[in-house]
Amino acid sequence: MTASSGRPLAAQCALVIDDQPEVCAYVRDVLETLGVGRVVTVTSGRAALAAVTEPGASFDLILCDLQMPEEDGVETMRALAAMDVAGAVVVMSVEEPRILETVGLLAEARGLHVLGTVRKPVDLETMRGLLARMGQASSERSHESPEAPEGDLRNAFLRGELRLFYQPKVQLQTRRLVAAEALVRWQHPALGLFPPSAFVPMIERSVDFTAMLNDYAIQAAIDCAGRWRAKGRDLRVAINLSASAFDQVDLPERIDALARQAGVPNDFITLEVTETQVARDALRMLEVANRLRLRRFNLSIDDFGTGQSGLSQLRKLPFNELKIDRQFVRGCATSSTNRSVVEASLALARDLGMTAVAEGVEQQADWDLLHTLGCDVVQGYFVARPMHEEGLATWITQWEARGG
Repeated sequence: MTASSGRPLAAQCALVIDDQPEVCAYVRDVLETLGVGRVVTVTSGRAALAAVTEPGASFDLILCDLQMPEEDGVETMRALAAMDVAGAVVVMSVEEPRILETVGLLAEARGLHVLGTVRKPVDLETMRGLLARMGQASSERSHESPEAPEGDLRNAFLRGELRLFYQPKVQLQTRRLVAAEALVRWQHPALGLFPPSAFVPMIERSVDFTAMLNDYAIQAAIDCAGRWRAKGRDLRVAINLSASAFDQVDLPERIDALARQAGVPNDFITLEVTETQVARDALRMLEVANRLRLRRFNLSIDDFGTGQSGLSQLRKLPFNELKIDRQFVRGCATSSTNRSVVEASLALARDLGMTAVAEGVEQQADWDLLHTLGCDVVQGYFVARPMHEEGLATWITQWEARGG
């Protein structure tokens, strides 16, 4: 059997969450009968969170019961949404249809892709229909090319519609969390959540909007680190900035003031600048960058290897972190070309005394090679997707519980 998206069900993975082992076993049998290749069953919300945060974990379908001790299904789905879990969700329960319907609407409002709701016991034909619907929905989404409405950009700032998601960065040798990169999203009130690719290029065409985005990202990320600090937990944050931010000679003072106000040490903050971006005033950028380093802020050159001026930037500016672009990291274990670029970048980082970060790690083989080559830090879907601040707290708890 093949999903209507064209992807074989045998290649898909499902997660069944139900506190009754016999129900888990029954649903697993139904899914396997219909051709789902791998089915993981857990008997609590806590175990479900552990399953979805395993390195490399990816579930195409998640079936979640509502009535469970400790964390019920509503709480579990809230946590899944906060971690931006991408699988299609089916709500299942013996509860009355109205409760199932409203819980499904709540899960959708939180950003989960709700495939449907079913009353238990789940039967073969109902599940067959859900799997067919999952394939159709997947096919429709694969053809979507979300375009954010440029005319609403100003409202995104005025109405506070921008959000920061956080993607963990882990030390490769120890598997310890070292930081989280703050990545902007636009929560449009009518059109839903837009990824950066759908609106950031439009923002960068405007000097005013770019400055507003820089200010928002700096303030929101430092505030987040401050909230964690107030709770007795450390969170180092990496913030993406346009190179135009370095045209502002008072940037070091402004960020320093925000960090002091939030109670965050300066060395907890990394400012990432894409290699391909160039400030209007190169001399001022050099001055501002050096003054930031003197105040112990970290500077990272992002997407290294994608531009023409990478070595020149490294020579002129006091970066102390180098991020190898995902297009070279992805598949580096099987592509000799990608491996060569990664090896050269790592050697360069070592020679310059910089921390080397590989972004876009998605496969175990690439993780293993990077470990062998001595890469310092990695981030990517193999570790975790970008997620809400609440989801990051849940993810860290699970990650630390298994020892990284």
